[in-house]
Amino acid sequence: MRITSQCGVLLICAAIGVLKSTGQAAAPDSKAQAKLGSALYSGKCATCHQTAGEGMGPPLTGEAFWKEWDGKSARALYSRIISTMPADDPGSIAEKDVINIVSFLLQSNNLPGGDRNLQSPNELNSITLERPRYSPSP
Repeated sequence: MRITSQCGVLLICAAIGVLKSTGQAAAPDSKAQAKLGSALYSGKCATCHQTAGEGMGPPLTGEAFWKEWDGKSARALYSRIISTMPADDPGSIAEKDVINIVSFLLQSNNLPGGDRNLQSPNELNSITLERPRYSPSP
């Protein structure tokens, strides 16, 4: 699945209908899951990355985020977090919590949400992160 943008409106290329019919995972940033991720981010990540996603650690929103993550899978983002964060205790964040944090980060970068929460990191394999691209209005 590829997350894209056109004319300032974020689209999931035929995603929700197709994914519902195939039973595959939708984008992981449902509102409820992203809300849980926001609380976890505040407690576990904001010390270094601050609340706006920019701080001592790498920026987690905006241009710097997209330079690192554009075209990569959501699973790659998950893998980086679960294996290296927090810097003072790598690998100490539970799998489910990291999934929720990824959901929050995707929402923070203006990507569309899915219709359900993800339960497994394997569901992140089918999600490709793509920087929102805006076309000029006609």
